[in-house]
Amino acid sequence: MSLAKLIYTSNHGGLDDGALDDILQRSRANNEHDGISGVLIASDEDFMQFLEGERSVIEECFMRIMKDDRHQCIRVWVAGETPARSFSKWSMHCIPVSQVEQDIVSRYFINGVFDPTQMTQVAIEELCAALSARL
Repeated sequence: MSLAKLIYTSNHGGLDDGALDDILQRSRANNEHDGISGVLIASDEDFMQFLEGERSVIEECFMRIMKDDRHQCIRVWVAGETPARSFSKWSMHCIPVSQVEQDIVSRYFINGVFDPTQMTQVAIEELCAALSARL
């Protein structure tokens, strides 16, 4: 089995708590069934998601995400093999931006605002590593 990771961002344009809860419930059930782990960072407008699992399963999952009209302006930041899981305890852990610890906010967010369109690939990967170390 080839272990793969995928980090992407998308704009959802604003979701109410019920819609986000629905996404999380479905994602957790699907991911648990498919052996996918990961984390979702959710802001008022954007998602950043880190997925890891068997390569073909990650590809199938991402195809479903791309067909979901709640995801706009999808950008893949990282796609490739990984030697180990970073979020093995979570079928889909959700971190609201408001709950990200202040030292991470000051290091990776632009002027305290989560805007993945203004981040570099290196910053995205470092942010995921910092979050993984704290979960």
